[in-house]
Amino acid sequence: MAHGIPSQGKVTITVDEYSSNPTQAFTHYNINQSRFQPPHVHMVDPIPYDTPKPAGHTRFVCISDTHSRTDGIQMPYGDILLHTGDFTELGLPSEVKKFNDWLGMHSQG
Repeated sequence: MAHGIPSQGKVTITVDEYSSNPTQAFTHYNINQSRFQPPHVHMVDPIPYDTPKPAGHTRFVCISDTHSRTDGIQMPYGDILLHTGDFTELGLPSEVKKFNDWLGMHSQG
């Protein structure tokens, strides 16, 4: 876990003290907050999937825990796709192939 500190137009990334121990981090933040969210993280509202990307910006598309249910996802244009969590329901080779095929349909290379 890291957070940025603006400094004269640049961002310095500092490492959270619990980065080397995820269990301790979860315990610390879960106990000390109503939900798991480090104090230096600010939630943002998602933008509509068809919002144009401003010139000179890099768009990260973040999805997670699709569990083999990618058929209904409206993928926005993005430069970098970050998928976290489970992408299969059971971990079957057929699910991995389906996910890989889905990624191939959405790549713009």
